Amino acid sequence: MLDILITSKTRVKLLVKFFGNPNTKSYLRELADEFGDSTNSIRIELNRMVEAGLLNVWSEEPYKVYQANKQHEYFTDIHNIVLKMINKGCT
Repeated sequence: MLDILITSKTRVKLLVKFFGNPNTKSYLRELADEFGDSTNSIRIELNRMVEAGLLNVWSEEPYKVYQANKQHEYFTDIHNIVLKMINKGCT
């Protein structure tokens, strides 16, 4: 269902990863390995999500670490939508 609403498969994977379990922390290469996507496509989506305030990012040398921004005004809405999609097996 999310892939119908959101055309970027990488973005859908990131939403499920970070909003399905908001305590998840990850870095670029780890995500690329897990998703089987290029680091460049993941970096683009991560940057968009950080710019939108959906993800927090900080440095833990030598990595930038990403996590869902639980303080974002739409966090609860996105989290609930992602959970519904996961529970229905629609991701």
